[in-house]
Amino acid sequence: MPIFEYACQSCGKVFEKLQLVGREEQVKCPACASEKVEKKISAPFLPSSVGRPADSASCAAPAKSDGCSSGCASGG
Repeated sequence: MPIFEYACQSCGKVFEKLQLVGREEQVKCPACASEKVEKKISAPFLPSSVGRPADSASCAAPAKSDGCSSGCASGG
């Protein structure tokens, strides 16, 4: 379930709301109960494995300058 960030246009409070995808509910400001809220664009959560080559996930240690070989966990 994604967490969306909103900004209230009435009082200026910034808050987060957990919502199910495809179930858009009317969001109200928790501070003033206004429905005049704007969804903010926020950075997505990315696990630490995103962006690494597929074969580097099998290495126990970070890749060295000479690359990751099948024996990198044992140092060799």
